Amino acid sequence: MKILEHRKFFFALSFLFLFTFYGITFFYHRGFAKSITFHGGIRITLKIPAEQNKEYLDNQLKKIGFKEFTVRLVDLRENKYDIEFGPEVREQIKKEVNDDKKIAEELEKKIIPALKIQQDNIISREVISASYGSNLFKISVKALFWTLVLISVYIAFRFEFSFALGATVALLHDLIITIGFIGAYQIQPSVPVLAAILTIIGYSINDTIIIFDRIRSKMKDRTDLININLLNSAIMETFSRTIITSFLTAISLIAILISKAESLIDFSIVLVFGIVLGTYSSIFIASPVMYYYERFKLSKIKKTSV
Repeated sequence: MKILEHRKFFFALSFLFLFTFYGITFFYHRGFAKSITFHGGIRITLKIPAEQNKEYLDNQLKKIGFKEFTVRLVDLRENKYDIEFGPEVREQIKKEVNDDKKIAEELEKKIIPALKIQQDNIISREVISASYGSNLFKISVKALFWTLVLISVYIAFRFEFSFALGATVALLHDLIITIGFIGAYQIQPSVPVLAAILTIIGYSINDTIIIFDRIRSKMKDRTDLININLLNSAIMETFSRTIITSFLTAISLIAILISKAESLIDFSIVLVFGIVLGTYSSIFIASPVMYYYERFKLSKIKKTSV
């Protein structure tokens, strides 16, 4: 397979994914989905009779005027659900009671009669402030930033700068497009989603290192880094291993999706997409970026020597 010869096509394909996902996110959905994890809100955990289900909760809450909420099954055996209301509901109730400590209690007064349950059915309640969500968002951004920095430093130390540049661009490629996918699919940002993104970075860099290690083992001098035939050969020698590893990992995640474990669905969807994207970037993005840099560097050396 002539991967390096078609490098411009793969770059164009990545830009197409990028513009498509962010176009859907901002022009169709008008932004990313909000979640109580990063934007604040109210979470109520309750247990309902066995004959009731998620659809019942959805319908009853809509009847009393709630529009923005999420119902998530957390315990199938005991029929427990989390109901999450966003910051709009929190602020609306706060205006009614003018007391932060009574927000959850006031919300319960509205939903208990509508759901035809007793106070004992309420297992727990949690009011998450906007400031808490903002701090958690900042911590998440820092975690992603330092992950990328440390990985880049490691690659530069183990290999050379051109390899670190290719790996870093591939990781940024995966991170930016995955975030665009999250926005286009309207997946609510959460700690499991953040964990999925960090896992994607790990899978992607692992595949990239394997390819770079094969390239280095085939090198005789630096000019080999612009030898398209050598780069194609190194990529193809690791191709089957990369595809099989990613495929087997994706199968386990698809099994989670089929099982409909709601607390892990967002995590699994993001991870399946990210593993496919990370495999793509390791093969079709990282090595071409490294090739471009080495070619640019060699041309500057030739000009200087002349």
